[in-house]
Amino acid sequence: MIRLILIGMWASLITITSSYGVTYFRQMQAKKAAAAASSTLETRKTKEINVPKVRDGAVKGYVVMQFSYVIDVALLKSPSVSPDAFVVDEAFRYIYDDDSIDFRHLEKVDLHALAATVVMNVNARLKAEILKDIAFDEFTFMPSRESPM
Repeated sequence: MIRLILIGMWASLITITSSYGVTYFRQMQAKKAAAAASSTLETRKTKEINVPKVRDGAVKGYVVMQFSYVIDVALLKSPSVSPDAFVVDEAFRYIYDDDSIDFRHLEKVDLHALAATVVMNVNARLKAEILKDIAFDEFTFMPSRESPM
């Protein structure tokens, strides 16, 4: 009788121990995967920029933009090189050089093309796939008070 009770206690102890062991190891693997994924990607925000829109030799207004972007910190070689300046510069160049944007005859601006172009050009300038995605926090046009549209 005592032998049967000891075998039952031993089987229960082994079952409980193995259950706790499996749970512990699964949690540790999940924590490692989450730490690896979250530590390499980082979201940053640019300052607000104003891009002048010039038509017929006069400033017709300003495009006001602000971005959030996701970078892969593991690929960022030097902490002194901030992609923020490159994101702002590429967006400024895209809007300033784009003559298809006519604010007298407003049409929808292709933000997907703008985002894709900025990501592609920034990564080309940094020579790595550092910039993963870009989002628009603000994108608006403010007409100039001096010149009529």
